[in-house]
Amino acid sequence: MEIRKTATAGRLALAAAIVVSGLLLPAAPAYAQAGAMTQPVDGTVTGVLPNRCGSTDSDHYGVDIAGNGGKAIGAAYPGTVTFAGWTSGGGNSVTVSHAAGYVTRYLHMVQAPSVSAGQAVQQGQLLGYVGSTGNSTGPHLHFEIWRNSALYDISPAYACHGTVTKGAALNLPFADLPAVGAAVERFAFVNTAGVLHVKDGPYAAWQAVNAGGATKAVLSGNWIGWLQNGTFYAKDGIHGGVLTMAGGSQVRDIAVSGDRFAFVNTAGVLYAKDGAYSPWRAMNAAGATRVELSGNWITWLQDGTFFAKDGIYGGWLTMAGGNQVRDIAVSGDRFAFVNTAGVLYAKDGAYAAWQAVNAGGASRVALGGNWIGWVQGGNFYVKNGVYGEWLTMAGGGQVGDIAVTGQDWFAFVGSGAYYAKQGTHTSWLTMAGGSQVTDIAVTG
Repeated sequence: MEIRKTATAGRLALAAAIVVSGLLLPAAPAYAQAGAMTQPVDGTVTGVLPNRCGSTDSDHYGVDIAGNGGKAIGAAYPGTVTFAGWTSGGGNSVTVSHAAGYVTRYLHMVQAPSVSAGQAVQQGQLLGYVGSTGNSTGPHLHFEIWRNSALYDISPAYACHGTVTKGAALNLPFADLPAVGAAVERFAFVNTAGVLHVKDGPYAAWQAVNAGGATKAVLSGNWIGWLQNGTFYAKDGIHGGVLTMAGGSQVRDIAVSGDRFAFVNTAGVLYAKDGAYSPWRAMNAAGATRVELSGNWITWLQDGTFFAKDGIYGGWLTMAGGNQVRDIAVSGDRFAFVNTAGVLYAKDGAYAAWQAVNAGGASRVALGGNWIGWVQGGNFYVKNGVYGEWLTMAGGGQVGDIAVTGQDWFAFVGSGAYYAKQGTHTSWLTMAGGSQVTDIAVTG
């Protein structure tokens, strides 16, 4: 789940009570350097890049795996389908975008692909069947890997006339590509110039995603989303291409969870869709000011009332009304809100009873995994579950906004700086300083 909050700029001075020196560093995340992708099909190698196993073709950009007519083709790595259809040279083809700027292509399928553009696929998931469509002299899969729009050298993993086995590890050094199933620890912030910076792992270098104008960042899985001059943009990974999700200078709030996207426009209409290339669907008539997503849940704040839907086609649920709701959060099947008196309520399950978490004074709430976090009197508090004990994460009355994740990452903005730590008893890391941070996001 993506967790983010907006900083209260221009009024924070970090108190001495917030310790950021003598750091106890959390363990750096593990990334797969080899074998992260798998072979998409069985067969015999008949061409590797320009080497056609007997001739040379400088325009040949992949590996040909033959002797497998009609066999199933599996995705080499989880990702999002960006193209599925016909090309004059490749015939029936599929292109999949992956983390860390990687793209794979699968050409010459016997019939129309089994997937469609915008669809999320898992490793090994059926994409189509081997054929000989397009510019082809016999049944085979032409398989390519690209990274950041440059051809990736796959030749060390293939030998002419050698055989490959579907699902076997593709033994290449895939830099920055997380192991399948690993949680990506991604951090983001927007500075006062509206430049969005992102990095994977707490010790990596920051990468600028845009030139300026951003006001809000959201993260979920491999997706990076941001609000810039009333337009909702997204990237599938730091090195992915920029997609305009919704424009017209009408977007006022955004959210991403998995492969679901949502935004609220200036008329207060909430739109959501499953898949980056799917059509938008309106969830309400008007009046919404904020949206939060988690799993299948779509939640929003409208005229002081907390609403939820279990999926795009689910019925409306009124979670909390009375025109008293001022902030909301959702994580998995846990819901939380803060009312106008600053009382924080939380519950596990849409139909469970609300439980008061504090006596009053809260201004923000954030959820991640089993953690409930909130800002109260300028202090950052958390509870491990609805019935857990309070923990003071950062005090001194100087905390602005906060973020928590299910992997025990905690973050806040103070004095225009971005602080984060993994674990409740470690020391804070200074992620970005210079009194320039206006918005933060964390996932992982």
